[in-house]
Amino acid sequence: MNQQPEIPVDNPIEEPYSFSKDKIGRELGYPLKRSLLDSSLHSASVYAAVYSVRYLGHRHSNNIVLDASFVPEWQGHPTVRGRCLITVWAVPSQQRHAAEQLLVAECLPLLCRWLARSQSEGNVWRGTEHTLSFEIQDGRLRHSDSSSR
Repeated sequence: MNQQPEIPVDNPIEEPYSFSKDKIGRELGYPLKRSLLDSSLHSASVYAAVYSVRYLGHRHSNNIVLDASFVPEWQGHPTVRGRCLITVWAVPSQQRHAAEQLLVAECLPLLCRWLARSQSEGNVWRGTEHTLSFEIQDGRLRHSDSSSR
């Protein structure tokens, strides 16, 4: 008989998230390379918690540089339920390097902990929408975690 090889439980196959990236002019730049994001997600074992990453070229009105949105387990398509959408927002070109340093040093560790939490929390947490946002104000990274109930 032809047997299928068993997939080890401790090494699940991770489907790549969907990805989109707006084209932008020279006056804007993306503050985080995709390779840095992927490396952080893999290192923290939270890559599978993300269903999509998008890089948006228009400026967010509140100086937000990155946000993550959790889709409740009862809402949306089965492939996105209980997973997150990450959005990286463009910044003015002259601020790109400083923004990247803040995102790598401060944002990515917090984001990965939040994504890990999104996978381990109970039904009450996983049954509501949650958003984690990062903005840069006066050269400092600030974050806010909100849920809709």
